[in-house]
Amino acid sequence: MENFEKDCAKLADNDSQSYSSENSDPTYFYDTKRGELLGRSIPSWLKLILFYFLFCGILALLWGLCMGVFFQTLDFYIPKYIQDEGLLGTNPGLGFRPAGGLGFRNEKGEDSDPSIYSSLIWFRHGAGGNWQQLKRNLDNFLEHYEPGYFANQGASLTKCDFETNPLTRDPNDRKAKDKSCEFNKEWLSDQGSDYKCITQEDYGYRHGKPCILLKMNKIYDWRPFPYSMDEITNHTQMPRRLKEDIKNIWDDKCGDYSSSDFGSDGQYRPCPWLNMVWLHCDGENDPDKENIGPVTYTPTRGFPGYFYPYRNQRGYLSPIVMVQLKNPEPGVIMNIECTAWARNIEHNRMKRRGLTHFELIMD
Repeated sequence: MENFEKDCAKLADNDSQSYSSENSDPTYFYDTKRGELLGRSIPSWLKLILFYFLFCGILALLWGLCMGVFFQTLDFYIPKYIQDEGLLGTNPGLGFRPAGGLGFRNEKGEDSDPSIYSSLIWFRHGAGGNWQQLKRNLDNFLEHYEPGYFANQGASLTKCDFETNPLTRDPNDRKAKDKSCEFNKEWLSDQGSDYKCITQEDYGYRHGKPCILLKMNKIYDWRPFPYSMDEITNHTQMPRRLKEDIKNIWDDKCGDYSSSDFGSDGQYRPCPWLNMVWLHCDGENDPDKENIGPVTYTPTRGFPGYFYPYRNQRGYLSPIVMVQLKNPEPGVIMNIECTAWARNIEHNRMKRRGLTHFELIMD
């Protein structure tokens, strides 16, 4: 009984000393009598630090091993999920420039950045207009098309045309897979136009003949399936103006080919000049079609098929088309829709598949 009482008194004394040392004893940080630092001996601190060092080191090692195994399953050039396996699917969309937002007229001032949440291009043409930032937006995008913009770009670029297609000539040719077709931005200059879609002529915005740059979104290893002339003729949804332009190309370039793409011997011999993703821009509704005026396409009526497939080649340049509105109605908002046409492209306005939409006001 006496021992029990002595133990209780000793515990009470220790608690009292502990409380006083934490609150009033100046030796609590380092107790020279006991050799303790913050209530723990130096060997105990060393063991604790060693434990956490080893724990964090082993944890970092396991994390690194897991990441290393994960990266072994990835390719730096080929996506893990391609086309239907991924979110992009097999139906490309269209993008446009300039990205203008509300014509750069917002509470941040006319020099604010473009708004990514608006598809309205609103500008005032003429020498005193506010089209300068639209021009800069196009200039910044076309910097990628300057020769030598990408390092060692010349090693992968090759000249392509409708009759010689090195990218798809032999699907097993490894060298062809590493090649990409050259696109010269000088091709955007239409020699027959009064005001060309080039920076020297302000892309037509100064003169009220605005140019809109169109490009297709890149999908790895996707290639278009072009229409035959018979399919174009019998297509019930393709715009009449587009059919007429394709017919003119057919009459000019494809006289020796069958309109069904099959020769008399049954061999598949399509006209190479129809190897296109055709592009058509028009007003979305009847009033828009009346106000948009004549439309021209430079350098071609769409995107040539020889630029595809895209396989993440070094310095790959997507084909682009400058759509110029020759005489849009001033002071009227126009809903403009541009659609891409090929056998394996579907159109869906709600999901913006195979098309793009923007509004334009020219003051």
